[in-house]
Amino acid sequence: MAVTQLSVFLDNTAGRLAEVTRILGEHGVNIRGFSVADTADFGILRLVVDNEPTALEALRAARFTVHEGPVILARVPDEPGGLGRALAGFAQRGLNVEYAYAIVQSIIAFGVEDVEAGETILRDEAIPIVTQYELKEL
Repeated sequence: MAVTQLSVFLDNTAGRLAEVTRILGEHGVNIRGFSVADTADFGILRLVVDNEPTALEALRAARFTVHEGPVILARVPDEPGGLGRALAGFAQRGLNVEYAYAIVQSIIAFGVEDVEAGETILRDEAIPIVTQYELKEL
């Protein structure tokens, strides 16, 4: 059974992603998974949330362009080759995977212009940073 994903179109400017998350938080919507893809001018934020109708209403009220669509959530084994098995199954049957992202993970990878500045900001906000060693031990 597919679940509903929201795709939010954003200007690629500082603060737009934060604005979406602020709005959702103010409306009691929990983000369960997300992906951000960008170009020089705009980005697409894909979201899976715990309350899609409320999220949709709140974001549209704030004048964001939002589209709904189905995605499949799967419990891929957290072991070497687990993701590969799922992807091989799609490939062998000729079904293209257009995108994929993790759901319900509290470890988030942030791609920023200045990694050192980003790490400082996260430390200032008391958000722990995961090291390469810690990642291997998960």
